[in-house]
Amino acid sequence: MANAPSHLALRTSWGTIRVRAAGGKVTSCSLPKLGREPRKGLRVLKAEYDVSASADRKTLQKAERFIRDLFAGQAREVPPLVLPDAGAFTTEAWKALARIPFGSTLSYGELAKRAGSPGAARAAGSACGLNDLPLFVPCHRVLGAQGRLGGFSAGLAWKRELLRCEGLQP
Repeated sequence: MANAPSHLALRTSWGTIRVRAAGGKVTSCSLPKLGREPRKGLRVLKAEYDVSASADRKTLQKAERFIRDLFAGQAREVPPLVLPDAGAFTTEAWKALARIPFGSTLSYGELAKRAGSPGAARAAGSACGLNDLPLFVPCHRVLGAQGRLGGFSAGLAWKRELLRCEGLQP
């Protein structure tokens, strides 16, 4: 069972965030899709672990602390991650996303430039949409031209709330 992935189910006021780890690294994170704009603020209610390796437990505990601190508006070191297999541009875009500082944003065009393909803003948006590690690889920090929100895989309510948690008002 040592090769089986481990899981963290973080129950929040907006639904359950699921984080998966294997080999001591976070491999995916999924946010619950919302049918409509939630009325309550985002709060962590309970954490449940299903762990197959001690290295995964430590990583998932770091992931839980990271998420709790993010929601509280505090920066914390990102737990160890594994980026999924992807094309060269998408991988470079994810690496550029990971370097956006807490409390900062940039445009899709700037993300494309930082990923080595100036003028590929749409491709940068597609790379954000393919991100299996939202929260940890912060695609919510990327905005459209003139500061428009753009999209977000789990919905714009999530993007707005995550930006708010970082002290930003888009």
